[in-house]
Amino acid sequence: MNGIDHFKRAEELAERVASGRVSEYDQATYAALAQTHATLALAAATADATSFKRALAKANGVDVDQPKPAPKLVNLLDDEDA
Repeated sequence: MNGIDHFKRAEELAERVASGRVSEYDQATYAALAQTHATLALAAATADATSFKRALAKANGVDVDQPKPAPKLVNLLDDEDA
């Protein structure tokens, strides 16, 4: 399943619970399944966004795989510059 499929399944399961089409005994199970599919849909969307961001950076000539240099720390209490 991809993210869209997980989203549609989550909506379907949540709608079943909300409409009362499942027994009271099964409502918690269906709600948990809906939440699981919603979470997987969000994870897929995040992965797609990251992939898109990397592709966009690469297309613009930015190497996203290279770590950025750490910022230089400045000691404001150092008396050597005074």
